[in-house]
Amino acid sequence: MGEPGSDWESVNQRYVRSPGATALVVVVFTIFGVSPCFEGLAPRLGYGLSVSVPAALLASTSLVLTALAFRAGGLHDRRYRWLNRGERVLLGALTTLVICASGNPVSPLWLLHVVHVVTSGLSGAERRFNLRVFALVPLAAVLFFGATQGPGAGALVAAIAAISLYAYVAMAKLRDHLTSTIEQRDRLQATLASLSLSEERARIARDLHDGVGTELSSLFWQLQSLKRSAGPDVQASLDSLTQRITQSTDELRNVVWELRATSLEWPDLVAHLRTRCVELAGDEATVTLRTAGREAVAISGDLRMNVARIVQEAVRNAIHHGHARTVDLRLVVNEALVIEIDDDGEGIAPDAARRSVGGIRNIQVRVANQRGTLAVSRREGGGTALRIILPLDTPGTSSRSG
Repeated sequence: MGEPGSDWESVNQRYVRSPGATALVVVVFTIFGVSPCFEGLAPRLGYGLSVSVPAALLASTSLVLTALAFRAGGLHDRRYRWLNRGERVLLGALTTLVICASGNPVSPLWLLHVVHVVTSGLSGAERRFNLRVFALVPLAAVLFFGATQGPGAGALVAAIAAISLYAYVAMAKLRDHLTSTIEQRDRLQATLASLSLSEERARIARDLHDGVGTELSSLFWQLQSLKRSAGPDVQASLDSLTQRITQSTDELRNVVWELRATSLEWPDLVAHLRTRCVELAGDEATVTLRTAGREAVAISGDLRMNVARIVQEAVRNAIHHGHARTVDLRLVVNEALVIEIDDDGEGIAPDAARRSVGGIRNIQVRVANQRGTLAVSRREGGGTALRIILPLDTPGTSSRSG
């Protein structure tokens, strides 16, 4: 990570060091260098080509080299940083030298110094270094004019230098205020987007629950009514349809829960899993859920969804495919989330994980998506044991939601 404000500084320098901006400043330096050539201007300026041309060449060369270093290495390139510092010192020294050569304590060239100070203040970088440069370099002009033209001229130059230094501090504070305002705006926009997303998810969840959920429930009870008056052959088909509707309703409930629960604390997720396990077991089995480790942990994004889906899939498989009567579920949260599921069912076949296209395969995919590990084995005396380890810091757990 760079220093605070480095993003602002990088954007600022991309504009300042762009070919167009560099060429424009070089043109300004060139005009300054040849300005004594204009008729009648040299006496007013107080300096000749012997002063302005070398100063313009040095300033232009420093500017071009610094711009090339930035374009080649970027903001944090060591060569650029040293050239950038050298450019600050050189421009300040050249401006002071030419002002002293002009013999005019209120030379118009002070305007170039002020522009340099203001642009440096808005960049926000290397403030301590800049403060030393802008405080010490004009001191030479203060001493020069104080010695050659008296204390009054020295005081006048000192006042101009002090005003320039104040402008630097003011621009630096303005830049901080603008940065803070922009960051606050970005946070508010992010919060607003999050609230809008949450509201939309809640609306979709209501529509699914009240619309599709109601229709599925209606179909379920209509099928139950038909079963009582249908023959044995038709009843078998109706039983299949009823099972499919029950599964669809169960899946719909999961989706509605995931839409509503954009971010859950660990106890909330455990409570949901406990309820779902009881519903999945019904009268066929007993599911025991135990927890250990930390509780003050937020489970969000894909991790929350995958934990719920993995547990439900494993419990459903144990009861409906393994015909287990008891299922022991243990959730442990420390550096990682550990899910242990033991059942007393028929046990998993040795090649079931390889041949699976449903339950175990779905669990494998979800574990892989979270960069976790899965171990499946047969228990001594019958039954299946699953051990799943999911890291808590996977990319999907920070901001995305299931």
